[in-house]
Formats: sequence, C-alpha cells, structure tokens
Amino acid sequence: MYSVRESSYKEWLESLKKCQKVNMLQSWQYGQAKEETSRWSINRFLILNDEQVVVAIAQVLSISLPLFGGIARMNRGPLLLNSTNNALDKKILYRVIATLFDEFKQKRWRVVQIAPEISDNEQNYSFLKNIGLKKLVTLPYASGLLDLQSSKEQLLMKLKKKWRYSLRKSQDIGLNVSILDGSNKDFFMLLNRYRDLKIEKDFSGISDSLITSLSTKKSKEWQFNLFIANTNESEDIGDCCGMVVSIRHSDTTTYLIGVTNKEGRELQANYLLLWEAIIYAKINGCKWFDIGGLDATTPKGIAHFKNGLQSEPYSYIGEWRGLILPWKKYLNK
Repeated sequence: MYSVRESSYKEWLESLKKCQKVNMLQSWQYGQAKEETSRWSINRFLILNDEQVVVAIAQVLSISLPLFGGIARMNRGPLLLNSTNNALDKKILYRVIATLFDEFKQKRWRVVQIAPEISDNEQNYSFLKNIGLKKLVTLPYASGLLDLQSSKEQLLMKLKKKWRYSLRKSQDIGLNVSILDGSNKDFFMLLNRYRDLKIEKDFSGISDSLITSLSTKKSKEWQFNLFIANTNESEDIGDCCGMVVSIRHSDTTTYLIGVTNKEGRELQANYLLLWEAIIYAKINGCKWFDIGGLDATTPKGIAHFKNGLQSEPYSYIGEWRGLILPWKKYLNK
C-alpha cells in the first residue's frame, strides 16, 4: 500500500533533486511566502510506495473552517521523482493522487481543488472524474520552457529573427544591465512600477505582499533576481528604463515580472533584460527557463514578445474540484 507522511525541509530538498522541470508553486519557499501573506496553511507530503521508497512529493495549501472541516488546494502537484514520462509513471501518479485524497480525508478536509501537471487527454479526464472531481470552467495553465542545456549560441539562433534583431539593437545601444541585491529602495521602486503596469494593462498580477515575501527567501535552491537596465553606467534603479524579475527554484528559473518605461520600450530594453536573465540562469546551473505563462488571456504584446523565444510549449488539464467523502476509499478505486 502507498502511504503518506509529512516532509522535513531536508527530505523535501533531497526529493526535489530527483524531480525534473520543477515548477515554482511546489517549491518550499513559495509555500512559505503563501503562508506568510494569506490565510492558507502549508502541508508538505512525501508519498511512499509499497517498499517505503519516496515516489512523489506534494505541497498542499489548506484552510480549516469551524464545524465544516477544511479546504485543500494543490496547484501543479504532486511531483514524481525520477519521472520518465511513460505509461508506468501515469499509473504511479494515479495511485499517488488517490493516496493523497485518503490523507485529506484523515485531515477532515472536505473540499479539494487540484490542478495537476498532467496533460488534457481522455484517460486523465476519466481518472479525475472517477475520483469525484469536476472540471472548473477556467483556462488551463500554459507556458513554455527553454532548454538551458543548449549552448548560448544555440539559444540565440533559436530565437525568432525579429527577436534577435531587437536584442542586438539594445546591445549595440550599450544599455547597462545590473543585478541588484534587493534593498528596500529597490523593491519600493519595483512594486511601484509593477503596480502602474497592472493598472495600465488591466490585469491582477501578483500581490505586493507576495512579491516582497518571495524576495526575502534565501537558499542554495532559491534565488530572487532583480535585473535593471540603464542608459549609462549608473546602477540606480530610480534611473532605470526597465526591470525584470526571475526566480531560480531547483533545476528551473521562472520569468516573473517585466516592466519597461517609454524610453525602455524604444531602446528594446525588455529584450536585453530577459536575455540576460536567461543566460544568468544557464550560468548558475539551471537546466530550464520557464517563460512565466502564455495562453489565450495573455495580452497581445506580451504574447508576441514571449512567442519570439520559441520555447517548448506546455499546458495541463486545468482546475478540478470535488468533495472528500468520509466513506470513500480512494486508493482502491
């Protein structure tokens, strides 16, 4: 029988080393930030097989409600260890999710909502439906990955011709790109400009409190990077014409925020900033660079910009919600 137990930080990190293309939402530090800035509590589970070997991990958000029980939310989990994306992995993943649901039942979590990292096909759809979940009418998450195991030259040549041209234009102008250590002044300016962008482009984005909390996390597996572009040798964020935030988490770096002013857009600063973030991730040992979301709701200009990277697209099966039934044995399903 598969089993579940809570994970220590050390166990979590050791398990993550055996996962590939790790998403930010299943990172320990992201869970900490969510706990600090919202009503959610964090549970981190190790899922063990019949031989008591860890085969998967899952970070789950929960809220306890008086009398009712609780609500659980698992976004882009669980993560399989040593995954090879074959038919056996799918069977293991089904058993892992069913085992987690039995654990949720023990914790008296009555409502569960999950968005697993599985593709949208009939077999996966049937499995989720059979364990009592209903698909929500929301757009499934989609994005793209760049393979940083390619050489710098290969990454450059893969870019669309116009993207490459814009990058070279910004390089020829001589923009100065700096990586800041994240002082209070830096983040005050970042949040102000990002807030203005959200208003201008009419999107909700990431909350100020979550960005700030994410920026305070420090570990070998996690790095919050703030890149700025200036038209001179200054490294003052107040003078910059553009900024990009990326976060390294395990084997992947994710593009989180990009903001440029009018001058920066004219100088193609966004191209240079993102390129520098990609190369920085590669130099620091990351295998993958996630472009940070790309779907039908992405604003046209941003979609055009991200499409120019010609990343490997991916999308998942979407959000599913259901009740955890006390009498149901999910693992035997």
